[in-house]
Amino acid sequence: MNIDFQKMINNMKTKQISRARLFALSLCGVALTLLGTSQAYADSESGRRICNPSPAISLTFPPLVFDGGADGPTIGQPINSGWGTSLVSPNYFSGDDCLISVGISLPTAQGTRPTGQTYTEGGVTYPVYRTNIANIGLILGIKATSAANYVPIVFPATYFFPVPTPSQNMGISVQAKLIVIGRLTSGVYPIEAQSLFLVYANGQGDKTADGGELILNASTVTIKASTCQMVGGTSQSVPLLPVGKTQFSGEGSSAGAPADFKLTTLCGSGVKLYATMTDGSDPGNTGNILKPAEGTTASGVSVQILRDGLPISFGPDSSASGNTNQWYIGTANSGGSEVFTIPLKARYVQTEANMVAGAVKARTTVTFSYQ
Repeated sequence: MNIDFQKMINNMKTKQISRARLFALSLCGVALTLLGTSQAYADSESGRRICNPSPAISLTFPPLVFDGGADGPTIGQPINSGWGTSLVSPNYFSGDDCLISVGISLPTAQGTRPTGQTYTEGGVTYPVYRTNIANIGLILGIKATSAANYVPIVFPATYFFPVPTPSQNMGISVQAKLIVIGRLTSGVYPIEAQSLFLVYANGQGDKTADGGELILNASTVTIKASTCQMVGGTSQSVPLLPVGKTQFSGEGSSAGAPADFKLTTLCGSGVKLYATMTDGSDPGNTGNILKPAEGTTASGVSVQILRDGLPISFGPDSSASGNTNQWYIGTANSGGSEVFTIPLKARYVQTEANMVAGAVKARTTVTFSYQ
């Protein structure tokens, strides 16, 4: 079977433009419905109808409530388990002589806008599309009802095939899922109704069967994102007492008493608190020795930060779940807020065999993740 997909797409785009003009003319009316009425698939020579008109179809996410840490769902992962919504239209393309070889979906002008992110499930990679809600995206899958597997809706066109190919008539199935594309913030967010894409099919003699639109209906997403607040200041200076070069015993050795300091946070109910420490002078540092900061005049010596007596390894300044060298602090009680105190120590560490006396300064930041 030879199908000129590009010719089909060009024909469909021409029809989309014509429809867009028709919709524009309709704006002077009292109201404009997204559903519209689709054309029939007809034999251009005889005018004989081959496929019956296909109606517009719609997806609706049930109202969703997410109650958890602001960083709980990993960016690029679903906001909850399972497919959020799906539909089956068993007689989407139908008629006594409606013989379908391939189905095609094309985005509408209003519809699917790629984010550049992807989501993979079951070995299938889906492009993530934008919704009107910041930090929440959408993935879509489509298939003929006779087929076993969904295929991702991709830009600029998606092809899906009935089983067998060609088939007398063809139903379609669509499913959608919401994906986290940024850090969640608390609030009630309306999902706006919008036209996502148009569905077509190709049949006898490479004739195009017009389908209808797929509409995303209005719904709401409620985010109850729990976080933590620092108790006390968000900036600290930790002084280390002077030491002499002779107090060190070689590279990796320490000298003098460590300086104690602590971080204290108040966390909302149920928050799983994680933290990452970042080298303020070298954010890409994933070792456990801070790079000397501006104002350092000594050489061959720097600073380590200890937690539970062990040097902390540094990671990127990110709250994402699973960040490099992120560590777990604790989970707040489900019955109310809880205070976490994180005791830390700072100490000198020799970094080179030859040392030069002078001032030693280092900087670090801590990024908390609320999971």
